[in-house]
Amino acid sequence: MITPFDLLSIETLSYTPHLETAGEICINEVRKGQLTAFAFIDIDNPDEKIPLLKRFLGNRKALKVANLKRLSAAQGVLILNVPQLPVAACQSASDFSKIIPATTCELKELTYKGAALGMGVASSLIFHTKDPDPDLLELRGLLRGYLKAAALVYELACLLICRYHPKSVLVFNGRFACCKPIVEAAKRLQVKCLFHERGATLERYEIFDKPVHDFSYIRERIQKAWEQAPSNREDVGRAFFLRRRDGDGIGWVSFSDAQKRGRHPHRKALRRLVYFSSSDDEFAAVGDLVHHRLFRSQKHAIAFLIEWISSQKDTELVIRVHPHLQQKSIRERNWWNGLEGMNITLVPAESEMDSYALAESADMVLTYGSTMGVESAVLEKPVILLGDSVYSGLGCVYEPKTLDDLQAMLSSSILLPPLPAQKCLPFGYYFLTYGRLYQFYQPTTLMEGKFLGVDLSQKQGFISDCKQFLT
Repeated sequence: MITPFDLLSIETLSYTPHLETAGEICINEVRKGQLTAFAFIDIDNPDEKIPLLKRFLGNRKALKVANLKRLSAAQGVLILNVPQLPVAACQSASDFSKIIPATTCELKELTYKGAALGMGVASSLIFHTKDPDPDLLELRGLLRGYLKAAALVYELACLLICRYHPKSVLVFNGRFACCKPIVEAAKRLQVKCLFHERGATLERYEIFDKPVHDFSYIRERIQKAWEQAPSNREDVGRAFFLRRRDGDGIGWVSFSDAQKRGRHPHRKALRRLVYFSSSDDEFAAVGDLVHHRLFRSQKHAIAFLIEWISSQKDTELVIRVHPHLQQKSIRERNWWNGLEGMNITLVPAESEMDSYALAESADMVLTYGSTMGVESAVLEKPVILLGDSVYSGLGCVYEPKTLDDLQAMLSSSILLPPLPAQKCLPFGYYFLTYGRLYQFYQPTTLMEGKFLGVDLSQKQGFISDCKQFLT
């Protein structure tokens, strides 16, 4: 009889730092006395072929995985061979790949043997194309690749879980085409699923016991972190916003590097409303983890605002398009760049206008969920949140419950007062501190580093580097 593992880490992506993070967690669990195993499902995963990621991260999957396995095994992690699938299961996966839904919405609803694999495929396809509503017919070859890979991962994850009976399964992120099937396999077999992701800063990672894109869960974590924080929590919270204003990406790239500090459009009306757009890609295929309270989407919210502002004589609406739009699909860029109307000023993604100076020039700020919402609130600006966000409920932004509420806020002859800036500090504290410090992985950049002193993408003759690192 096989002794159940305390933790089974199942990976499908070789990207740094996520592969190394799985190894980090496995070694930590071994050192706690937990029976821990690692398995890498090596299938033809289209996510490993995304041009942008290949350029940054290289394409050395086999070498990286082999090095991680060898180094982890030397520390007591059990390395599992992934079993071969029965012919019938392979055929089922192949048949699944021949289903081409007509729309992205239909793709999100697609299931395989009861598992919600379509949502993960949609997430990867959106990430790959940088388009929240890609043309499935035009991309049918890529779509088939994702569908087949997702079904194969699901079958193999079920086999691994059934064979080794782990108490918990660990997976990266959980939303992509070849990550979601592991989540679904654990769900079907009633095994707890843990998620690993980057932490607040380069030196940190985190383990989540719920999906990382569950806004209500992250809000709970923010509140808990604030309640348990030391006496300097307000200083730490303020430091987050000061660093962001100074162009520090804090654990990710900064989107304000190309902006000229203090520059903003000339005021054209007595009253200025500023809308900060947000990137929809990451949350376009996460199901009901994100709630759309007033509008079906950010684009519907924009359409509403453009129609409303057209009848306002002394009010202008400045739409600041997120700088990251420059990396999106042509269709997305064209949609945002084509926005126009009465009393509208469009600040395009590539503009050198300073987002913070623009916020400071506003009488009111609106957003569907951009971090600039809470960053504007800390600047003591009244902010209206039109969508969902992890800073909902903190009391730092206005959250209209109905369209009537929203119209009343927008139309009021008396300016909305800013909400207390201090209410923003729990957000700042959390996003500067959450996560655990790496012990065995040493990041040098966002997407480079060494695991146990070894660059996994480089050939290694022996594990002497590992032993040297640990002594």
